[in-house]
Amino acid sequence: MDELDGHLRRATADRLAYDVGSGELVVRPLDGAGERRLVVGRQAVRNALQSALLAADPAPEVGDDALAAGARVFLATYDADPAATEALVRRSAAQFEGTAAARRKRQG
Repeated sequence: MDELDGHLRRATADRLAYDVGSGELVVRPLDGAGERRLVVGRQAVRNALQSALLAADPAPEVGDDALAAGARVFLATYDADPAATEALVRRSAAQFEGTAAARRKRQG
């Protein structure tokens, strides 16, 4: 099992996962109505979880595991507004790709 996938599954009781083979974030809605798959790179997933954690109000207790806390906040946000949460993932992916492209350009 991929490290990111395992971490997400443990933090969210298998409701959030990362399929490394297809490069998809897998979200299982609270109502149990199937699953939603979002094509996104692993770093963009990490960035989206960090963004969700930073935007949480009130800020949750993070402890030693910010990734797990971000995953739980992300999932709670998804349950409240799936479209907004999916937009956050897509925005994170676009930002990461823009940063990677700029880095490649600087390095020649």
